This record gives sequence, structure tokens and C-alpha cells, in this order.
Amino acid sequence: MAGTIHFVADAGIATVTLESAGKLNAVSVAMWQELRGVFEALAGDAGVRCVVVRGAGGNFAAGADLDEFAEVHHDVASGRRFHLETVVPSLAAIRDVPQPVLAAIEGVCAGGGLQIALACDLRIAADTARFGVPVGRLGLPVVLPELRLLLERLGQTVTADLLLTGRLLDAMQAREKGIVSQTVAAADFEQRVSETAHAIAAGSPLAARRNKAQIRLLVERAMQYTAHELDGSFDFLDSADHREGIAAFIAKRHPNFTGK
Repeated sequence: MAGTIHFVADAGIATVTLESAGKLNAVSVAMWQELRGVFEALAGDAGVRCVVVRGAGGNFAAGADLDEFAEVHHDVASGRRFHLETVVPSLAAIRDVPQPVLAAIEGVCAGGGLQIALACDLRIAADTARFGVPVGRLGLPVVLPELRLLLERLGQTVTADLLLTGRLLDAMQAREKGIVSQTVAAADFEQRVSETAHAIAAGSPLAARRNKAQIRLLVERAMQYTAHELDGSFDFLDSADHREGIAAFIAKRHPNFTGK
């Protein structure tokens, strides 16, 4: 079985679930391609305000499906295609989707699974979660476009630690190193994920998308921006969401945001 991606949407929250039975949700080529398609479709869906990415059966994802490597990763040409035409575009689709994306992490989150989690904006982990990139044990360095994602999210020291030692971190260590934003007891995990997703969905979609885009812009530009970008950052003042937010605050009622 090559595994699959499940997708459901309800009340403005889309849930994308990785499932590869018996393989700790190892991500097959077909799953990478499905992920890309799902997120490219989500990018144009104004009704979705938050996306949750998770794994089935108590694990997030154990990385790429190594059973396929004899076919898709056996020489320079095939490996180049696998990374540049399959993995990198799929990670980019997750990272580039305008809606906030929350990774809900249980169990194993390693290799390509950790890359998927890092392409998300926020990461919540159950205290059972384990994190790592032990690709060195397979004789694999991380190719440059994928390494860039690790460095942007984790920094040089944490990235080097994970890649050079190959060790797995527990949830508390992952939080201490900034890999996840929250850790929670396994018994409370589902409630925390739901609360966080609903909190995101309850806010202004316009503000959420703008905050996500501007965080990325400043990080990638080393905190620099152009005069045009500065001017554009104030156009929210003419938005319906801004007017509704202020009116609702004054009237002491819940706002009805439309994303416009």
C-alpha cells in the first residue's frame, strides 16, 4: 500500500491527515503528490481559515517511504527528480498556502515528516512525540532546498545537532529548542489542537493571512522591507474586517469576519 492523504473541512477548519498503515505514516511519492495537490487547492479556498496537518494512528510521519527508494532514489538522476520535482514542491505548497497551518504532532515525527511539520506555521506536540532527522544513518545528507527550510525554522545550531548526531528528541527537548511552540499531555492533546485551530478560525482571515505573509517576508529579508511594502502593509485600514473588528469591540459582541 502506497498510503494516502485524507482531507476533511468543517466550520472553516481543514484537516489533512497522512496515513500509511504499518509504516508509521512514511510518506510515499503518491502521498507527496497528493499533499501538493491538496494545498494548492486550499490556497484558493477562501472558506478555509485554518489548516491542521496530522498523522493517523498516533504518529505524525516517519519520513519518506524507503521501500520506494530502489525505484525513485537509486542514482543521481532519480534522486534529483525525487527531491526537486516531488518533495520540494510539496513542502513549498504547504509553506506557501495563505492560511495559517497547524501541525498536530504525536508519536514519530522524523525526516520528511519533520520537514512537513516545519513547513507549517505552528506546531503542537503531545508529550509522546519524538523528533529527528536521522538521515545520516542512511548515508543521506539533506539537499540544499530542504536544508534551507530546516535552517530557517530551527537555526544553525539545532539543525546541525539533529543532522550530525542523528538523535531523536523528546517533546520537552523539542520545545526547549523551538521545534514546537507547545507541548501537552497526550490526554489533553486533541482538546488543545481543537482549541488552537478554532482560535485561529475565529480571528480575521485577512489579518491572519497578512500576519503570516509579513512574518515570512521579514524573516527572509533579514527584517528589511521596501517603501512599497510598507505602504501596502497599511491597506488593512480600508478593510471590512478591520471595521467589523472595531465595531464588535465597541459593541461588546463577537465579530463576524468575512476576510475582506
